Amino acid sequence: MTEENPAKRPPDRPVVPRPKRSLLTAFAFGFATLVLGGYTALAITQRELGNEERDEIPASVRSSPGGYRSYSFWHVGYHGGK
Repeated sequence: MTEENPAKRPPDRPVVPRPKRSLLTAFAFGFATLVLGGYTALAITQRELGNEERDEIPASVRSSPGGYRSYSFWHVGYHGGK
């Protein structure tokens, strides 16, 4: 909706100059697009950025009192409330 001849515009509607985007803005937009695209590609392909092998924790360790993620670890004692 830009007009070449601003003389035809009514005086109550002057041409408003638009600020130009800087090179830093274009770089930030490109970098954000690259990061988001990479994360999306990794999520879709279900790949991880490391080769760390995961060990399975035995059930005897998980269910032992005070062991790994035991129920009593998170819910011991009075927690307050009404």
